[in-house]
Amino acid sequence: MSQSFVAGLLAAEGALFVVVLWLVARWRLDPLREELRRIKGSLEGERSTLELVASAITSHPDHPVDSLGAIVAIVAKTLEADVCAFLLYDEKTGELGVQPRAYGLGDVSESLYRVPVNNYKSSSARVFFTGQSFMSGDAEKDPYVIARWNCASVIVVPLTLDNRRIGVMRVGKREKNFFNEDHRKLVSLIAEEAVVLIESAMVNRKLAEANHQLSQVNRMKDDLVSTVSHEFKTPLTSIKGFLNLLLAGEAGTLSDEQRRFLGIIQSSADRLHSMVLDLLDLSRLEAGGVRMEMRSIRADEIVRQCVQENLMAARERALTIEERIGSGLPAISGDPKWLRHAVDNLVANAIKFTPAGGRVIVSVDSSRSKVRFTVEDTGIGIGPEDRERIFDRFYRASNRDAASAPGTGLGLALVKFIADKHGGRVSLDSELGKGSRFYLDLPALENEAATGEREAVR
Repeated sequence: MSQSFVAGLLAAEGALFVVVLWLVARWRLDPLREELRRIKGSLEGERSTLELVASAITSHPDHPVDSLGAIVAIVAKTLEADVCAFLLYDEKTGELGVQPRAYGLGDVSESLYRVPVNNYKSSSARVFFTGQSFMSGDAEKDPYVIARWNCASVIVVPLTLDNRRIGVMRVGKREKNFFNEDHRKLVSLIAEEAVVLIESAMVNRKLAEANHQLSQVNRMKDDLVSTVSHEFKTPLTSIKGFLNLLLAGEAGTLSDEQRRFLGIIQSSADRLHSMVLDLLDLSRLEAGGVRMEMRSIRADEIVRQCVQENLMAARERALTIEERIGSGLPAISGDPKWLRHAVDNLVANAIKFTPAGGRVIVSVDSSRSKVRFTVEDTGIGIGPEDRERIFDRFYRASNRDAASAPGTGLGLALVKFIADKHGGRVSLDSELGKGSRFYLDLPALENEAATGEREAVR
């Protein structure tokens, strides 16, 4: 055998070997390339789905239920699922319940599926307790799927926030063996993304329920206050009328001691009558039972009337009361009765909490588009811990006993409510032991001016 023949034979064998290697490599690599393409497509699909979920979460920050509805719709479309829902844990009932906007369950979704978390035969309850996801390709034969929603293929993943499980996410398909491991991983990723939003939805629901209960309690309380106040008013009117007759001597001559006792009774009756009127006023205002008769008003007239009406009360407490009227005051729009009531409450409050020898100044001025009423006193002042709540109903400052000043804590609440009704604002500056300044700011009417400057001391 010649050397050239041997060399040719070896070359042919080498070429054949290369061809065989190439065929083997292609046979092995083609499925690998296909798997890589599948994985790449799967990852791109997951990323796109997660981006859609993130967009749904950020699109409705104030309406978590809308976001939950958008998320289940995205998941159902991506996985070609027939059913997708969030089941959240209800602490009151100890159950997992379907949330509104579930996909594929219709309007009766919440009543369709509720399962006790201690039902260990339920796949949802087991996932909730163990924190391990669950997947079944034939739910009809699976002993741990007790509520199938007519779905043969089921995925259930836990919803976990800060090592605390708040529910599960459930996806279903009517076909058998439809879902695979990639589907389960994707649902788990979406559940991780959505869990904070789901917690927000749960909190919002609890807050809504609490607000509803509080509003009912508040309405009952208002009805009770209104009813009791009305019932008090009639006998109080009779008591005051007969007291006046007795003090006028209509039932016979009174001794000095009898007159003193009747005077104490009259003072207490007057105070109780004032409280009842405040309760009735506030109840009517809050219930919308009062119609404000708005018209153009001169601010200086309100100040003068309030000072005049409180002049006697100030003198009885040995106080000086002043009025100060700014120049070129614009008119204001409001109900004269209620605005006088607001300023009068501020003045009466100042007198009540100012010791003998002190001073109360009632002034009005304007700047830009507002008119400001100011009631200043040299009284006991208000501490920082009381200022935030001083306009709340029934709130009484912690140092009010130092002035021996009775009251219900409704006067300033009325002032705030009246200010709000007129588009205004009430505020204060105060320091313990150094007096207070209360401000009532109201919008001015354009092109309507009124008065000249005046200051008086009485």
